[in-house]
Amino acid sequence: MALSFILPLLIWSIAAYGPWWKVAHQVILSAESSRLQSVYIIGDRLDPTTWGKFTQAIQQDNEEILKARESGQPIPLTARQNKKILRQLHSPAVINGWLTRSQETDDEAIRQVWLKLAAGELKATRRELSDDNIEIIEANAEMLKKSGAVWPTESLLKLLPESSEEVSRPVYLVPPDVVATSFWEGITADRPVSAESSEQGAERKTLLQRYGESWRTIVLGFLLAIIVAVPLGVIAGTFDFFSKLIEPFANFFSYMPAPAFGVVLMAIFGLDLGPKIMLVFLGTLPCAVLTIAKTTRRLDGSLLEAAQTLGANQRQLLLNVVVPGILPNLYNDLRLLFGTAWTWLVIAELLGFKSGLAEVIDTHGRRFQFDIVYPAILLIGLSGFCMDQILGFLSRFFFPWVDQPKQGFMGKISARLMKGMKQKYPGQAEHAASPSSLAP
Repeated sequence: MALSFILPLLIWSIAAYGPWWKVAHQVILSAESSRLQSVYIIGDRLDPTTWGKFTQAIQQDNEEILKARESGQPIPLTARQNKKILRQLHSPAVINGWLTRSQETDDEAIRQVWLKLAAGELKATRRELSDDNIEIIEANAEMLKKSGAVWPTESLLKLLPESSEEVSRPVYLVPPDVVATSFWEGITADRPVSAESSEQGAERKTLLQRYGESWRTIVLGFLLAIIVAVPLGVIAGTFDFFSKLIEPFANFFSYMPAPAFGVVLMAIFGLDLGPKIMLVFLGTLPCAVLTIAKTTRRLDGSLLEAAQTLGANQRQLLLNVVVPGILPNLYNDLRLLFGTAWTWLVIAELLGFKSGLAEVIDTHGRRFQFDIVYPAILLIGLSGFCMDQILGFLSRFFFPWVDQPKQGFMGKISARLMKGMKQKYPGQAEHAASPSSLAP
């Protein structure tokens, strides 16, 4: 079993860490130049060639400004254009705590930051500026001082672009270590972080709180479906009349996609939890009825003949022969149906007010934040897999007379736990491990 997990992980790692990805420059301090056909903003990722052209263009602009000053004919620039140059410093100023995000257009506050930086009154604590940019800040501060309260009428120097280097992978190819880190931070967070905020007005919740919402939806929807499907399926599989009455419509309904009823469900049950539960219910019910009916028909006919020979009536046949006889296979059917119900979860939770893990997947997926999307998807997969393994393990205790498949992942873990308990508490562990103590 371990190999089936290791192989995809290995392929994922090779794809993410392979040497075929180039180094990219993510812009953290930007500038504009008429020499460039594109405007690069903070967060853009540029290949080395484009980054070289970008920085070279800004350097040429500054050299042109300095030459014009030395020739005694400085390049004229409006106050508005010079203010735009000074605003280059806003992003590092926010990161270092010198300005707030709302002061992006507060030119007087930005101007004071330039002057204080040049005077050495401000020190970068989170993101330091390059030495070249410090020199540019000092040169521009001299110009600002000379102009006094008004804005200079000649061009100020532009800050040189700065970047952080990273591997240029596709945005959807998040390395395994990044996903693992995000997964751990998500399940250990005790309060929502800013990145977790969803659409405006929506309640902020941690990943585990959303995970709990998903469990609530899937469990309620599935329980409701099997409460209806089990009696219908057993009756349809036992009596021909009910089979002809129930199964054709269930078969017809199973071909109708449950999400198509989303609008109807919202009209009936509102926008909160109701339509989500009902979508899981509608998606699971037809398949459950047909599967349980088929399982019921597979009951050994000799059991029914023996019971009829002993004089059992229809009610006794159903309750004392059919239901006990199909229980092991019915249990396995419900295991498979529970896995199928998880497939309806994401669609269900997008109905009405978004909730659960589907909200994380949808909201952050639209922002291309796949390092947050993948942990939510992994949680769904892990939940279904672990639940199936646990149910498979419990079936050994519920139905010890049935031939069981080879021990699975959870079975091996449980066997080791039992072995440890036997060594520590010989008498108690032996009693707890005895299948006959749990058998019906």
